Amino acid sequence: MLGEFKKAMLGGEPKTIITYQDAAMARAISIAFPTIFHRLCIWHITSKFSVKLPHSAYKEYWREFQKAIWDTDNKDEFDAKWNIVVTKAGLTDHPWLS
Repeated sequence: MLGEFKKAMLGGEPKTIITYQDAAMARAISIAFPTIFHRLCIWHITSKFSVKLPHSAYKEYWREFQKAIWDTDNKDEFDAKWNIVVTKAGLTDHPWLS
């Protein structure tokens, strides 16, 4: 399928593809488009917080996670806010957040 998608891109390959978290899709994209930036859809990521985090951590820290995600202007600011909330929530070793 990605080969056909590639043929349809008359102006050249895309620079970025945004998808949901699917391992097979990620592998296929890396093979078909080895130089592309593959990013994950923020809606799909944030919709999983309530399932992936312990209920108490989600309930107490969800707003702070949202602020880290949506209220930052650059990578350094995001990283700083993210590390603060992850540490406060006691989730520094949480496999999904890593």
